[in-house]
Amino acid sequence: MKKIIFLAMIVGLFTVVTGCQSDQEQAREIHKKVEESASLENRFVANQKDLAASRKKVNESYQKVISLENTDVKTIKQTLYDLGISTESKELDLARENFQNAYTALLSIEENIEQIKDDDEKKTAEKVMTLMKDRKKLMDSYFDIYQKQLNSQSKLFENLEQGNFKLDTLEEQVKIINDESQKMVDVVEQVNQVTEEYNEAKSEYFEMAGLG
Repeated sequence: MKKIIFLAMIVGLFTVVTGCQSDQEQAREIHKKVEESASLENRFVANQKDLAASRKKVNESYQKVISLENTDVKTIKQTLYDLGISTESKELDLARENFQNAYTALLSIEENIEQIKDDDEKKTAEKVMTLMKDRKKLMDSYFDIYQKQLNSQSKLFENLEQGNFKLDTLEEQVKIINDESQKMVDVVEQVNQVTEEYNEAKSEYFEMAGLG
């Protein structure tokens, strides 16, 4: 009888040790994927700098146009001559693509999380996953609003170039552009908040997994 109990204890111990090793393996894989994703996201950060420069240029032209006190089509066309909306739009597409690549690289940690045995570690890793997905949704919203604003600006400039100076139409278009700008600011604040929570959750998980 004693031998049977002893063997049962050994089997139980072996199971526990194997579980810990498995969790560490999953943690190392998750850490590797997180690092790969961060490297890809650096491209997105670089895109953001180019995008900010283009946006500044377009915004300066936009402010100059709406502040013109005359309706001289020639003056307006000259002001818009170097406008870079098409460039800004291409840079926005590239930023979206690079962020998507970073997210896709990170998404595969889900398969590792499913194999974590420790309940606390798994719960924290799942929190990382949830925040990661929340961040993606917010970024998608940001990109969509940004593109809508570019479309709104293009429409406004097109009307001006064509000599359409109907006050009510222009005021409505300017209002739409301003509203979209505010929405972008609001979304960026949410992204920053979720990103902070996401980074904290990552640190907590890796610390629990012995990789902190």
